[in-house]
Amino acid sequence: MAPTASLVYPGVDGKLVYVPDELGDTIHDASHAGYGGGGIAIPIVAVRETIWPVAGDNTAHIQAAIDKVSALPLDANGFRGALLLRAGDYRMAQPITIRASGVVLRGEGMGDTGTILIGTGTGRPAVATPPAVPGPGGGRAGGPMRPTLVQIAGPAALTLQETTKRAVAGERVPVGARRIRLVSAKGFKRGDTVVVRRIGNQAWIDEVGMNRDTTGGRWQPFNVEWDRVIVDVQGDTITIDAPITCAIEPRWGGGEVLKSDSTGRISNVGVENLRGVSEFNPEVRTSNYGNMDRDSYSGEEYYSDENHYSNFITFDNITNGWVRNATALHFVYSMVGTSRGSKWITIQDCVSREPISQRAGARRFVFALRGQLALVQRCESDKGRHSFMAGQPTSSGNVFLDCKATSPFSSSEPHEQWATGNLYDNIQAPLTARFWKNITIGWAGANTVFWNCEGDFLVQKPPTAQNYSFGHLGVNAVIFNAPLQDTSKPNGHIESLGRHVAPRSLYLTQLRERLGDAAVRNIATPQQLG
Repeated sequence: MAPTASLVYPGVDGKLVYVPDELGDTIHDASHAGYGGGGIAIPIVAVRETIWPVAGDNTAHIQAAIDKVSALPLDANGFRGALLLRAGDYRMAQPITIRASGVVLRGEGMGDTGTILIGTGTGRPAVATPPAVPGPGGGRAGGPMRPTLVQIAGPAALTLQETTKRAVAGERVPVGARRIRLVSAKGFKRGDTVVVRRIGNQAWIDEVGMNRDTTGGRWQPFNVEWDRVIVDVQGDTITIDAPITCAIEPRWGGGEVLKSDSTGRISNVGVENLRGVSEFNPEVRTSNYGNMDRDSYSGEEYYSDENHYSNFITFDNITNGWVRNATALHFVYSMVGTSRGSKWITIQDCVSREPISQRAGARRFVFALRGQLALVQRCESDKGRHSFMAGQPTSSGNVFLDCKATSPFSSSEPHEQWATGNLYDNIQAPLTARFWKNITIGWAGANTVFWNCEGDFLVQKPPTAQNYSFGHLGVNAVIFNAPLQDTSKPNGHIESLGRHVAPRSLYLTQLRERLGDAAVRNIATPQQLG
């Protein structure tokens, strides 16, 4: 029998037991990640419009069809219909955008003979640096970016109703909590969409050591915010639908809860059964590599053009979306990215191959999650860098399940400062949850959980929080970004190194306990249940 972990394990009744640490923090319930809040099968949406590829540029051709479906009325399930792109090559000089709820972009296969969207044109200059995300150091999300081929974006982010703000009562609210006592819960009711805000003041910045007057050594105070729904109100105590992933503490500024308006976001949008390809200039090559274990590392020559499409698919200002059965080739930055305005996204059975860029920093973040409660499962990344990445304080509660990185040029990880409560469950890849010295990232992730993963890894404990490794097959050391490592930082919580623990999957077990066997069967394959 496989060993069990000491902090979360099956009890005598078969249900998971969560053991709090000395501060009351527990391993959080990650089962709320994914389409529909977890355990909901991705729907099969009826086709309402069909097109075939045309000669030349297909951008206007596809966009007009998307807009036609977008103008249809929503049905009782919140869908307008699917646009079917019949098999063939669709050359696209410009991006396409889905701006309405209930629209699905569907192809006839993710392989060489299926539906292939080809982002054409090389020599593209950088269009902009991604906007700053509130957080330490201003929160730059990578380097200069070229276009995204398929954009899914609602018109507006959550609107926070500051006049409804209520302070969290004076006690510490631990990691994993769903019940929060307020000074007053007046005005809140079941069903309200709220933002739970954890304040991080200068005293907290000092405590985590990001107050140095050195390059990359200083953060400004920032907040962590969770997009939640109230499911119960009892007196001045509210219960939210999913747990918080970073403790709220009075000494670091406490917290507050306020209502939010999500009418600017869209929902129920998917992309499926197709391939995306970015054209590039094969004459641009280099043999230089960045972020390895030594400066000026040089290896085999490879294609390194970057003046072409950065991303295949991105989500912003959306709840309940998906990408499934898709392939990406040659993009500079990501196959799928979620921005801070996204929630409850599932990305499954996707493959990224042969990204084309320099093998250096701010590139090849293949599955890049900067939103909340997304599930990436059964996905593969070849020759990526941070293949499975959770970035920024806006990234929390995301799950990577049964994914693999082959021939990686860096580690998969929480990245870009204080991403919290992200679960890596049965991931085959080099992994880190650590401190980055001499760079603004600092403590990249907190309350990160590695569960039954395989590959070299580095787990370190941040002040005021923890990172965890359970059942890891590998050594607690990685070669990537070695000059930015600080091995004087303490190890995180590491258990059963060299032997997997029971249960096989933490996410699926938590989902079964919360919603039952049917919910697990809705999203998992027989191999995942074995």
